[in-house]
Amino acid sequence: MPVSIVVGLQWGDEGKGKMVDHLAGKASAVARFSGGANAGHTVEAEGKKFALHLLPCGLVRKGVIGMIGSACVMDPVTILEEIRLLEDSGITIQDRLMISGKINLTHPGYKFIEQQSETDLAAGKIGTTGRGIGPTYERKYRRNAIRLEDVFNTEAFTVLVDFHTKEAIDTLKLNATEIKNLHSDVKKFTEATQQVAKYSADISKEISKILLEGGLVIAEGAQGSLLDPDHGSYPFVTCGQCVSGAACTSLGFGPTKVDEVVGILKAYTTRVGAGPFPTELDNEIGEKIREAGHEFGTTTGRARRCGWLDGVLAAYSVRINGCTSVTLTLLDVLSGFDELKICTGYEEDIFTTGRSMDKLIPVYKTLSGWSEDILGETQWDNLPEAAKVYVLTVEKILGVPISSISTGPGRDHVIWR
Repeated sequence: MPVSIVVGLQWGDEGKGKMVDHLAGKASAVARFSGGANAGHTVEAEGKKFALHLLPCGLVRKGVIGMIGSACVMDPVTILEEIRLLEDSGITIQDRLMISGKINLTHPGYKFIEQQSETDLAAGKIGTTGRGIGPTYERKYRRNAIRLEDVFNTEAFTVLVDFHTKEAIDTLKLNATEIKNLHSDVKKFTEATQQVAKYSADISKEISKILLEGGLVIAEGAQGSLLDPDHGSYPFVTCGQCVSGAACTSLGFGPTKVDEVVGILKAYTTRVGAGPFPTELDNEIGEKIREAGHEFGTTTGRARRCGWLDGVLAAYSVRINGCTSVTLTLLDVLSGFDELKICTGYEEDIFTTGRSMDKLIPVYKTLSGWSEDILGETQWDNLPEAAKVYVLTVEKILGVPISSISTGPGRDHVIWR
């Protein structure tokens, strides 16, 4: 069996974690291929809720291997905290976690550098999580980043850590107390890296072995396609690539190994942080969606901005990812609306994901809503007629099948078509 890639088709928070966990029941391994601790995937299983930031969702499944690819970035302190969280909940990691030795590490100073950068930008800030993701990727492409594999060369690792500590002190102009605190954080960083080193592995080799033995590997994306630095709403994007093609680069396999690309699409649209959002509803309707969908960030706790589904952007994301099918999530949240709207175009017939995106004025198709509660529904035939029409309308806009519909947070709250 080959690789299945799972990607978000919006600005993240589409429900990828729940669906990856659901699909992981048939997988040998789940491999994260992008992002860092700025991501937040929530999984509910066996009556417990798990909020993961970098660990692959597949680890919640007994016997499934979790992998983290080279194009991700890692805070070793944070990942140890996540490992302890799972183990304290009765989920044993042991030898089920593998991390690419090529992964770049987030030095403690990067967080403060990123936070200061956001402060300096004032009204023009990006709205990052402040977890040092941007500075980590910057140093990767400056070719002086710290990799996990560097810890096996004590002298080189020490030189790199000292260099980036001094860089943070000089950049931020820290006082004596702040320098002392930073050194304390760096000590924790170093100790955590040494502990995490035991998970270092050649991810490409391990995936190849699984595929040769007939196993299934799920490549798990982070954030969403509209946050991709090349194809997203630039410059209000993340730094790691979010589209399906990035899975091959990060995990070390060729495109011929990919069997399917599953796009995860929320039945409406949300966004965290700054940036353009053509279908945003900054009114009581948007607030109703936010409350019904519990739209608050897993990583930051920030209230998400909410709006109608943007069919144009969704179809664009399906195209750039080469999706073979789509999972529509949180359909249950739309119960109780008299009418629903889907953006099917923009006035003046223009389209851009660049700096002029905030000038897009949506043109809507209006559909009837439904009053029935569909939370936890698992049968297509049991859906209200208006809900079916909504799904089929979205499917026609996307041009690919909607193969499944998530109707709640539970592992089995899924309709398969």
